[in-house]
Amino acid sequence: MIKYFPLIISSVISSIILFQSFFIAPSINKLIDNKQASRFLRYVWPKFFLLISFFSLVSIFVIQINNIKIEFSKLLYTLSFAFMLSSYLVTPLINKAKDNSQMRLWSILHISTISLTLLTLMMNLFIIVEQLNNV
Repeated sequence: MIKYFPLIISSVISSIILFQSFFIAPSINKLIDNKQASRFLRYVWPKFFLLISFFSLVSIFVIQINNIKIEFSKLLYTLSFAFMLSSYLVTPLINKAKDNSQMRLWSILHISTISLTLLTLMMNLFIIVEQLNNV
């Protein structure tokens, strides 16, 4: 059963990213005013990044402790952890840039977190495909 752990965790991570990105964030921006949407999203996104970082880190430990021979997946989880932790750490800078009307800086930082999230999604989808091919 433990050999399916990477498949399960990557499925959870991918689901979180897709749900947050395609349902929660766009819905919030359509349903409530900009000030409240901003407040809500500033509360949710850091938790989103930390949650994915946590799942990635747990996966690394489970693979290591149980001596599961999937080194490439372990590398991808390590990158996933690093990308999401970096996004978490950049979030206050994004908020400060927005608050100070530094739109160029805000755009660069915001696009970087979107890119890192997209890469994390692609890596986890790759792990899913890899695990399903080995079942």
